Amino acid sequence: MVSTDGFDCRSYDLQTYADGIHKKRLERFSTVYACAFVSSTLGNGDAAASSLALAPSDLLVTASSTGHLRLFRLVDMVTRWTAAGQQSAQPACSWAAHVGAVYCLATARTPRGGDTLLFSGGDDGYVRGWRLSDVLAGLQARELKQQQQQQQQQAPDGSGAGAEAVLEVRPFLAVRLPRAESPLGAISLPPAVQSLALSSDPAGEGSGPTTLFAGCSDGGVHSLDVATGALSSPQRAEGGCHVAGVLTMDHSWSAGSLATGSEDGTVRLWDARIGGARACTSTFDTGAAGRSVPGSGAEALRCLRNPPTTCLRFEASGSWLLCGHGAGGGSAGSLSMWSLGMGQRVQQVSTTAVPQAMVVAPSEVLVVGSESALCRYSAALEGPGVKQPLQGCRSAFGLDLHPRTGQVAVGGAGGAVELLSRYGKKTGGCLFTSDED
Repeated sequence: MVSTDGFDCRSYDLQTYADGIHKKRLERFSTVYACAFVSSTLGNGDAAASSLALAPSDLLVTASSTGHLRLFRLVDMVTRWTAAGQQSAQPACSWAAHVGAVYCLATARTPRGGDTLLFSGGDDGYVRGWRLSDVLAGLQARELKQQQQQQQQQAPDGSGAGAEAVLEVRPFLAVRLPRAESPLGAISLPPAVQSLALSSDPAGEGSGPTTLFAGCSDGGVHSLDVATGALSSPQRAEGGCHVAGVLTMDHSWSAGSLATGSEDGTVRLWDARIGGARACTSTFDTGAAGRSVPGSGAEALRCLRNPPTTCLRFEASGSWLLCGHGAGGGSAGSLSMWSLGMGQRVQQVSTTAVPQAMVVAPSEVLVVGSESALCRYSAALEGPGVKQPLQGCRSAFGLDLHPRTGQVAVGGAGGAVELLSRYGKKTGGCLFTSDED
């Protein structure tokens, strides 16, 4: 049954009706590939933050396969779920970020706790940067316009209360990444940006983020200067780049290293201390060998038989690396722990699903993947993981941990977003509901 909300037979617009049906179809079969908690605390008494009555770190940004970024207020998500009978939350606003899916997000604070910067990578091969203050300013203007319309008792234009505000936000950074050199000399399609990492001080000191690292579907690893937009890329002939797409990456400030995981069955470490990742320092065979191998040649090509590395994260000290791998060796997936000092794998456990996103907390490792569950493992991957069922995500790709409250955000197939407390209880979410079934 099709809903007739807002329908008037005296002013029927076929195109508007068709656009609405198309949008619902896209949302129903969309996927949330990444999510990130951000802070709305802005410097110099920013008017947008004060007028919206936002507290620090009460926002959630999600990246969707529709090409949009969406901004949620956590207080609204919790209120609608706990006080309004487990209702699905509505985004405060959204804006078109890429042509095609948005696969990855990275966030950072500007110097001295100023603005929050969002970086997104998409299927169109672009890396774009957004200022949270610009988004909040656009949302504030939208809300003021709605208040004026209500005071003047004007007819709604489809942007009233309860409707998602679609903003037009201009990025402060937009760079299209080049193709990497093919090992066979072939010309590939323009690469999609599948992973991002920032070289920013986790303590919040210093001059803010300086370098943004991007991994692409053609195996390229690029370094982008945030201030100037200048690109640098390692050459494949010098042992740089993966043979297949880069699915995940992470940067360790304490170790000065960048780690990348790929479909080619290897994990590579890069020296990121000076001007980006120009030199590959180690290549790990994630298969049966579980050790460091040459970065090129026959031994590296043999790693193509290994399962892909789907997610990885550094431990806080930068001495250990935790990785998630796809199906192989008779198991649906696996997790591994690597000693970077010894250059070899020291622990590996099988999983019941393919790990697709990972967060390393001080005392545990959180993992989501191709099943409707959040798994918690000990920091050393000792013993079986503890599973907590997810109600809405059949397969999860996005995962983030709130730095202060311990809340967990999970995003995945069907456009679903779930908010969990630090103890695993669901406290909010955004689920697609259809009025046509």
